[in-house]
Amino acid sequence: MTRPVQERRITWTKDNAHPLAGYRDEPRIDVGSIIRAVRRQMLIVVACASVGIAIAVFMILGSVPHYTAVETVLLDEERGELLNEVSPLPNAVRSDTAIQSEIEIIRSRALAYEVVGVLQLDQDEDFLSPPVGMTQQIMGAVSSLTDPIARLLTPAPPETSGAAPSGVAEAAPAPPFDLTLTERDRAAQILRDRLSVSRSGRSLVIEIGFTDFDPTRAAMIARGYGAAYENFQLATTNEVAAKAEDWLRERLEVLEQKSIQAAAELQEFRSANDLVQVRGNLLTEQQQSELASELMTAAADAAEAEAQLESMASLLERAQNGEEIITVPPLDGQRGGDVQTLGRDYLDASLRYRRLVAQFGEEHPQARQLNASLEQLRETIKVELEQSTEAARVSYNMARSREQSLRSDLRAITGTQDENVALRGRLQQLQAISETYAQVYRDYLARLEVTMQQQNFPIAAVKIISPATVPKGASSPQKKAMLFAGLMLGGFLGVLIGAGRELLPKPVRTASTLRQEIGVNCAGLLPRQKSRDGASAQRTRLRTVERLAQACEANLRPTGGVLVGVAPLAADLEDPFGLPNALASHLARDGAHRVLVIHESITPKLLRKTASQPNVETASLEMVLEAWTSRSEVAVPGKPVDFKALTDELRDQYSFILLDMAPLSTADRSDPHAWAYDMTILRIAWGKVLPSFIADALMDHPRFRESLATTVLEDAMLSVARRYISPGSYEELEINA
Repeated sequence: MTRPVQERRITWTKDNAHPLAGYRDEPRIDVGSIIRAVRRQMLIVVACASVGIAIAVFMILGSVPHYTAVETVLLDEERGELLNEVSPLPNAVRSDTAIQSEIEIIRSRALAYEVVGVLQLDQDEDFLSPPVGMTQQIMGAVSSLTDPIARLLTPAPPETSGAAPSGVAEAAPAPPFDLTLTERDRAAQILRDRLSVSRSGRSLVIEIGFTDFDPTRAAMIARGYGAAYENFQLATTNEVAAKAEDWLRERLEVLEQKSIQAAAELQEFRSANDLVQVRGNLLTEQQQSELASELMTAAADAAEAEAQLESMASLLERAQNGEEIITVPPLDGQRGGDVQTLGRDYLDASLRYRRLVAQFGEEHPQARQLNASLEQLRETIKVELEQSTEAARVSYNMARSREQSLRSDLRAITGTQDENVALRGRLQQLQAISETYAQVYRDYLARLEVTMQQQNFPIAAVKIISPATVPKGASSPQKKAMLFAGLMLGGFLGVLIGAGRELLPKPVRTASTLRQEIGVNCAGLLPRQKSRDGASAQRTRLRTVERLAQACEANLRPTGGVLVGVAPLAADLEDPFGLPNALASHLARDGAHRVLVIHESITPKLLRKTASQPNVETASLEMVLEAWTSRSEVAVPGKPVDFKALTDELRDQYSFILLDMAPLSTADRSDPHAWAYDMTILRIAWGKVLPSFIADALMDHPRFRESLATTVLEDAMLSVARRYISPGSYEELEINA
């Protein structure tokens, strides 16, 4: 994530006489600054990404291609059924631990030796001595150089000194190991190193992969592993079946003897106690069961007879009280049917009587006749109810007597049976023991049959569902993945470098930076002499020199010339004398002004090389001082030069005196002549100094700072400067003009 850009701005305070006295931080997020930062560091990111891609290409070209063949096998869900038949344990194949155990079996050294023996890999020189790519060679060479250094830097384990404690015998030296490896051991180790075994998801499928530089041999070895694993499972199953058969036969012999003995004890107990069974039950038990069933039936009949008796008695009482018996419940027997018929006849006659009374009245002849019939039917029903009630009472008494008789018989049999409880308990115990031994014997006999079938028809507990085929493409190096990884890693490294560069303090590259962070004016940029921007660089140079000339002309007085101090910040400019000479030429154009350029430190040879222009005179400071002291009327022997008098005389003779000073960073902080400057110009090398360096230099030279009119950034690269200038700003328009 990009950090917010913070602009540091030097502000004016009342406690200090100059803006350089204090700083004020104004944090803000500037999207444009972020975009410009990305543009500035894009070249580094692209370069690092290119380097990453180049390294990936080198590793791809320097690696030997390898091919991976995969054999897919399925673990049978019924594996371990034979063991479960012998012992009631859960099926272990379905557990993750058991599947991991199968994977470790495939990775085992024993299976590797078997594959080596079947395929004769110990006699294959190409397999034992695979080719090594350039990348591996380089990495091996690097390891050979770094490993000794790592061993030297690793602290050695502490050595025990002194004799062993008393009573403790000194340990005997361990026997030396035989480090010589046979070709068979080497082949097995290579197999295990290049083998990959994994589980497909949460399924019972195991994928066996082998990697080799020969695709045909990779497929052959993968298939060999599948066959070896299948043979191992088959041999394991046969071995378990054989052991299970022996164990089952031993158990069957013991169970047979115990089953025969239990059956004999049961039969002997029955004969000794005269216990006869009928349909699996003892005689007394059978009788008790039959009597109990009859008693339940008799009790139900008595309850039904009692209910019918109560119903008939209720109807009879109602009839005797003069109530009309319109509905009669269903009754058993002939009389019950007669009563129900009479009830229906009475109901029909009653309905006809009510209709006639409602239509013609009670005095109608037919109404009187029906009323007489109803009286007769009521008497008849009453007589039938009395007879039916008496019949129901007789039936009830008979049912109750039968119930009591059966209950007495059951009590008698139960009392007799209680005397034989101990015998029946012992008999049941002997029966249970005999049946248990017989059932266990039958179960073990069935298991023995399954075991014998397993040996007769051997089937492996695994199934090859996808044989290994010759791979068409190399599994390594993975070109796309490596190129992508190189691109991402290189790009990420470039982003880190670029972010670090942006977070670090940046040198001054724009005029706006000087104005915002230092609080000083800037006339503009002076491109390098050999700039690639061509005409744009020339126009920028002319505009900057023109602004410097305008700043000098603004300080021009009618009574005298202007003393301009031109000082570089440090001695790292491309042309130390270029700016004073160019400024002097611009000021003296059209012959309007006379200009004197004084170089504080210049050799006579360089002074002679400076171009002489009209109205422009060039001299060294030493020459000016000698000429001044040679005049007897102004020179005083033994006293320093009167710099004020000298400058006043020069102001009378020239419109502008440009004093090319020594670098400000190397000059004396207490310049005795700085007070005489009418204005000063600070020359700053573009992209080489930090804002803090400029601020410190100005703080160390307060007199120069007080007379500072403007600054200029020299030796600028316009193409790079555009990356630091805000789009749409005046400075950008100037550079692109």
